[in-house]
Amino acid sequence: MPSMMIHLLAAHKLQAEPDALFCIGTVAPDAVKTREDKDKTHFRILPDREEALANLARNTSEGDWFGEGVLLHLYLDWLWDEQGYHVFAKHHREEGWFLTYRNEIAKAGSYIFHHYSWSKKAFLKMLSCPVEQYGQTPGASKTEVSDMIKRNYLWHNGNDIGPSEFFSPAFVEDFTSKAADQYKVWRKKIKDNKLYKNMGA
Repeated sequence: MPSMMIHLLAAHKLQAEPDALFCIGTVAPDAVKTREDKDKTHFRILPDREEALANLARNTSEGDWFGEGVLLHLYLDWLWDEQGYHVFAKHHREEGWFLTYRNEIAKAGSYIFHHYSWSKKAFLKMLSCPVEQYGQTPGASKTEVSDMIKRNYLWHNGNDIGPSEFFSPAFVEDFTSKAADQYKVWRKKIKDNKLYKNMGA
């Protein structure tokens, strides 16, 4: 579960000028309020998380930018859990380590917001998009998604606290670049496999 800005950075590596609904979908799943509910909506409690993601991909239509953003979010979280979250957890066993983790990803997100030229424009694009145009987010209403984006815009504007020492700018750049490349390959395989199945039906 990386920060909102890490999700948006990955989205911008897939599309230089991403659609507003793609950006919103890319962050929407984090509007789910509790960690327990997120474990369900992010497929963490399933025995085969990758297959659950593949099934979602097969049911996400081309041109559904909100749905594509949600898919990217869940895919990125899947990679991050192994390469970011669990690596941090291995190095931190002290009491309250999860709050330290949250602080580090907040710093990483703050750095992106204050050092990437597209960041404020991305937020303004999302904020200007009518809530009625949002797609469905499992576990969260459209209003909850909108409110989360507003809160994060205000927080990032008022908190220039980065960078993170653990999740350094170099780490985040490397992670999001590789994740974007892997997503493109994975998404194409899913699409090709779906086409193959349809042709053989």
